[in-house]
Amino acid sequence: MIEFGQPAALWAGLAIGLPIFAHMAYQTVTRKHAFPSLRFIQPASIPRTGRKSPSDILLLLLRILLFLFITLLLADPYWQDPRASSSFDQRNQTMIAIDVSPSMVGWNGLPEAKMRAQERLGYAGSEFGLVSFGADVLQKLKIGTDPKIIAEAIEGLEHDWRKGNAQVFLDRLPELFSEGALSRKIVIISDFQNSDWQAAYRDLASEGIDFELLQVGAGEEIGGRSGNQGIVEAKAVPVGADNIRVWVVVRNWDDAPQDLELSLSAGGEIREKQDLKLNPLGSAQAQFILPAGDFSKALVRLESNDNYALDNERSVWLKAPPPRRFGFWIGNENQEDTPQERDFLETAVLSAGDSGWNRWEVSQDIADAKRMGDASSDLELLFALGVWDWFDQEALASNLKSFLEGGGVCLMTPSVPFSASISSINKSDLLDFSFSKVAGAASRSSEVFRIAALSQDSPLSQLFSGTSARDLYLTSFQRFGVLKNIKDTLKVPLRDREGHALAVIREYESGGRLVFLPFRVSPSWTDLPLRNSFLPLLMELVKKGRMEATSRAWPILEPGDAWTGAQVFRAERPGTFRFEDQWIEVVPSLAESSPEVSTSVEIGLALGGKNEARGQSTATSESSIENQHSLWLWFAIATSILLFVEMIWCRPKLKMPGEEDKQNA
Repeated sequence: MIEFGQPAALWAGLAIGLPIFAHMAYQTVTRKHAFPSLRFIQPASIPRTGRKSPSDILLLLLRILLFLFITLLLADPYWQDPRASSSFDQRNQTMIAIDVSPSMVGWNGLPEAKMRAQERLGYAGSEFGLVSFGADVLQKLKIGTDPKIIAEAIEGLEHDWRKGNAQVFLDRLPELFSEGALSRKIVIISDFQNSDWQAAYRDLASEGIDFELLQVGAGEEIGGRSGNQGIVEAKAVPVGADNIRVWVVVRNWDDAPQDLELSLSAGGEIREKQDLKLNPLGSAQAQFILPAGDFSKALVRLESNDNYALDNERSVWLKAPPPRRFGFWIGNENQEDTPQERDFLETAVLSAGDSGWNRWEVSQDIADAKRMGDASSDLELLFALGVWDWFDQEALASNLKSFLEGGGVCLMTPSVPFSASISSINKSDLLDFSFSKVAGAASRSSEVFRIAALSQDSPLSQLFSGTSARDLYLTSFQRFGVLKNIKDTLKVPLRDREGHALAVIREYESGGRLVFLPFRVSPSWTDLPLRNSFLPLLMELVKKGRMEATSRAWPILEPGDAWTGAQVFRAERPGTFRFEDQWIEVVPSLAESSPEVSTSVEIGLALGGKNEARGQSTATSESSIENQHSLWLWFAIATSILLFVEMIWCRPKLKMPGEEDKQNA
């Protein structure tokens, strides 16, 4: 199709009226002839006419055509390929991205986002696609999808329960556009909550992607982005043998005091209600008492019509979690130190629990099953005491490796003779070091060894301070094995004042941990078991992986987390769930309750600043030029031909003798 580079020049076409006016105004000039007499001329009547017709019609048409071509020539005509134009129009792509993270439920965010997206979908001049995102890209309709389908998908959007992560969406942004797109634009509709967007960054401008930010969920109908109160923690602990206490913490994210009502339901009925007074930006605690054994779970609910409802309730199990299990591998029970060592360690671990549900239990049957190669047995802590030839004879190294690689923790102590223990350990390929002597073995009473000052970056240094550190440093060792050539892959958290290792640790990627003490935990080797430092030191050395929690309870997950047993449980939404032998609690993401948001200006800077789409304009211009075929030369040739014909037509003619004069307009 023909288009014009200077369409304003078409106004010059009004000049076509000039030749028409000239031909209409032309009058034939009468020649005078000498005549001797009028007697013989008969009078004639000349008819009157109401309008005058132009003369020389063919010349008039020629001149009109000439002016028409001159006008088109001034307008710079060119031929635009309609197929190329259609292809170019299809490359103007706009992707509508809607945030569906949990915070969008509050402050009217998601309904407002749907309304803004429908408005944007009505814009012409581009093909649209749709993507919804939260913790990941959840739904995707490719560019060019029927707008009716996109509109239906927008209306059907629901919030995700997982904590939002805008960076995951930004990392996948380029793949949302089709190949060859010359104009790419993303319209992001979100509340831009801080917890979801604070770490987001991608320079979209440098990638040729224009973007538009539409912030929703400002809460204008309710008075701004505030007015939220939520349950931030809820747990159940035993109170004696007959009752269970449900302990709840409620937080106020508003800068005004709030009076609220908190209820506890069990067995499908509300059992108790309490009134709470929350200070501005403060928190309050509440406690409920229920009979033990009457109910398996409870629901705590905040009776509040605040701006964000997803954090107003929490489900908790009222059942005691299973205790942590530990056991012993012993081969030399006839040795003098072994029974004492076992008694000290068993008493210490049993006393490491608390008055709640953080309990330890000796499970020797399970430890024996592990010794026989039963990998399915649930054991968290194993003590291998007096390691010697029995460890080799029973080929226990492979069973112990399997236990450690599965996340278990083992503490090993040597036997007598000490060199035999080191030989068995090195053969098992569990630890790698050598042995020089037993310090203090020759004269036990003449020399006492002390623990050296702890490194400042050591967890033990944080654990022992003040009077507890004084008690630890007064610990005496009568004898211990002096280790040397300790590999760099092993950690030495404890040394004596001469720099000799008093504990060696090997950690596994699974969270397992192997701890070797070069001394027996008995008074004939050290007075450590008789000191107050013994229990915290022991539990800190074996604390790793699943044992890092300070309190024992059922697994508490957020949506998106996973719990691994024989199978994998993936948390999808809040509630209480039974999975294998675990009673799992899934709670809403606390980060989504915060009303703090980033401005669209801050987000724009994180996305590379406002994109002027210079690269897109250049590409558009180049593509347009490639698809344009200029017709200027052809119109110039046609104009020249018409002008040449008109000049020949109107040239003066020579008058022959006896020929009458003829004139053109």
